[in-house]
Amino acid sequence: MKPRVLLKCDNVGYSSSSASGNSVEEKWDILKLSLELHAGDRASFLFQNEEQKQVLWRLFLQKLKPKTGSFIFSAKTHIHSDDSLWTGTDKKATLLENMNSKLFAKRPWFGGQRKNFETLMDRLALSGRIPHLPVEELSAEQAARFWLLMLVTAKTKVVLIDRLFSKLDQVSLAFVQEWLESYTGIIILFGEHAEYFNAVKTSTKDQPLKSKTEFNSVFSFSAAGQAKLLD
Repeated sequence: MKPRVLLKCDNVGYSSSSASGNSVEEKWDILKLSLELHAGDRASFLFQNEEQKQVLWRLFLQKLKPKTGSFIFSAKTHIHSDDSLWTGTDKKATLLENMNSKLFAKRPWFGGQRKNFETLMDRLALSGRIPHLPVEELSAEQAARFWLLMLVTAKTKVVLIDRLFSKLDQVSLAFVQEWLESYTGIIILFGEHAEYFNAVKTSTKDQPLKSKTEFNSVFSFSAAGQAKLLD
């Protein structure tokens, strides 16, 4: 039995108008995007320019309304993004204080079983005095690992990823791969993320990738905004 549909796009399009002389030109950033994403799916989008990316990002987060078609979300499906997780932190508060938010699970599902988030902090070497440090005092490596911890413990069924995967080190790369194997929600990557995929390829050399760590639904957009599912 196929997992249930959490998110559906039906002929979604978005355009903006610009005046040229006496005429008004319609420029389509996104055009004819149709897809169904089921629980456990992994999808990625490739863009011609930053404007296309930002428009689709805002459409998914319902900050823009499509000019054509519609987004359909299953009941109680909330979308979060890596950006919202990071910008939503109180940089003057400690890691533990930030993790006390209702957004984060105390015992998230990880590696096929429930794990205390303190155990996951240890896995990411966020232990000792680090949990008691203000976020603004973390090193770049520690901040990226804390960002990943928030992603893994967030109570969400759909996550949009833009910047986080480009900041993973060797420890956090192995950590996120293990999480992806058992995460039952939807992960959507925005952009190419060549560094991430090259690192995954190197780390899993001579080993078959688990199905839930692969991004098999890849969509690209033409300069005219036309959506296409790549083979």
